[in-house]
Amino acid sequence: MTEHLPPVISSTQKVVDYGSTARADTAKNLLPQSPPTALTARAQRSSAFVHLNESSGGHRYSRMSHKLPLSETEQPLQRLEYSLNVLNQMCIGFVTIYISYLTLQTGLAGTGLHAWLVTIGFSFFMAEGVMVHYGGNVLTNSYKRSTKTTIHWILLTLGGGCGAAGALIKMIQKGFMLQSVHGRLGITAFILCLLAMSSGLAALCSARVKKLITPLLNKTFHNFLGFVCFVIALVTQYYGYETGYFKSRTKADFQILMKCITLISLVLSSYGPMKGLYHKIKSISRQF
Repeated sequence: MTEHLPPVISSTQKVVDYGSTARADTAKNLLPQSPPTALTARAQRSSAFVHLNESSGGHRYSRMSHKLPLSETEQPLQRLEYSLNVLNQMCIGFVTIYISYLTLQTGLAGTGLHAWLVTIGFSFFMAEGVMVHYGGNVLTNSYKRSTKTTIHWILLTLGGGCGAAGALIKMIQKGFMLQSVHGRLGITAFILCLLAMSSGLAALCSARVKKLITPLLNKTFHNFLGFVCFVIALVTQYYGYETGYFKSRTKADFQILMKCITLISLVLSSYGPMKGLYHKIKSISRQF
């Protein structure tokens, strides 16, 4: 009659614990019970370690990247962008409220209606529209991209419509004979506004016109036209404070203040569109 000896475990054998308690219990029940020895105790202690080089997920965890906290890298710049955006919103609100008060007080007719429409269209709706996708915009930062796109189209449609209508009223009033710097810039902004709205419609239907031009190139062209239109429109607003309509109703110091606020709004509003335009041009350059 043969005697059942306990299984001998070599000291050089690797024992890997894969974490399966069910298999361990089954194997424990199948093996004959034997009193623990020093060799088996050492094998049980070594089974608590998992060899990463033999596991399937070892290489995956070794490639895991560790990002720095936001507070150490991007938070100071983000706070600065938020602060500048709040300042910009205050400048936009001040210009819009004052021009609305001035034109409503004198009556929305002729030059008053022209000044109110271009201010509402370019200085308010278009300024807010070009900043919708800007990450530092405190008003739209928490929205989804699809929601931002919808708000962008609504604001720019209202801004372009009001601004073009206001410029057209003045051109009809002057018989399209505008010789001043303010008038010539206004005509340029009017033409660019129509072109930007047309390119925006093409960008919205980019899936249909992708056979003629790629969607990325079409959107880049639309962003460029819209940005140039916005810049010229705000510069036109700047020279509008030198017209007789504004000079006869405000003091010289206040005219300088309005010019400074308009320029600050122009610079702060342009940061987001320039940043987005830069990334689009960079993406286009990689394709060639």
